[in-house]
Amino acid sequence: MTSQRRAVHTLREAVASFLETSGLGRQTLSDQVARAWREIVGEEVAAHTKLARTIRGGVLRVEVDSASLLGELAGFRKPELLAGLQERVRRKHIEEIRFKLSSGS
Repeated sequence: MTSQRRAVHTLREAVASFLETSGLGRQTLSDQVARAWREIVGEEVAAHTKLARTIRGGVLRVEVDSASLLGELAGFRKPELLAGLQERVRRKHIEEIRFKLSSGS
């Protein structure tokens, strides 16, 4: 039984390693974060935001296309949004959300 557990553990490590080196793991994480974001803020707000493709140093960066929405998200809803993301996205710890006005605004 021990060798069978070791084989399963080794397979799990192999798959995790493959996902990491191929970039597929990051895409999956990116999709998971985007899905969680849409659930939390709703489709209408999500349509006015753009999430960074990666989370670096525990920070998720979000571009917002209007100053008023930026003020609402960063000023009033940030704790709620962070808690919602932390609850839904457990593969990568999100410690902070940084908002910025998109350059096209």
